Amino acid sequence: MELKELEILKNQVTKLDDKAFDLESWKIYTINLLDRIFGRESQKIMQIKELKYDFSSWTLRDTSGSLDPIKKKAKVIVQSAINELEQFGLPEKDKAEEPVNLIAEILKDELKGSEYKRVVRIMGKDESDEVKSGQLAELINDLDMQTKNQIITNLIMGNY
Repeated sequence: MELKELEILKNQVTKLDDKAFDLESWKIYTINLLDRIFGRESQKIMQIKELKYDFSSWTLRDTSGSLDPIKKKAKVIVQSAINELEQFGLPEKDKAEEPVNLIAEILKDELKGSEYKRVVRIMGKDESDEVKSGQLAELINDLDMQTKNQIITNLIMGNY
């Protein structure tokens, strides 16, 4: 049985040969797909994000006609994902970790850097939950109403 994920990834490899190929659009679609399959922290996503055309004068003068090195790297990355899925199937997702990651992403987006660092510091302390809860309540009390509303809205909507 062939997974629909495999089919879509194979289609992404095919798109690399399109005459109207657009690297940035291809990267966005591929990153979203790999995120869904392997998770946000996948090494494959980091590798795709690093793909960039080199417009230095040396590369612009290269007339060797060799296969575009960016497309070649992209193909290797996606092909490795395909091979992994074919050999091992879909990875198990840690459902317990997903809400924690969602909350962390929302807090990173909505809090000031110093506020987020304070949350991380509080949560990393070797203190009772009661003490941590009090410190977090104090921090939340200091936030402006708009920030509080945005955090709550994003949590309810599942936005990150």
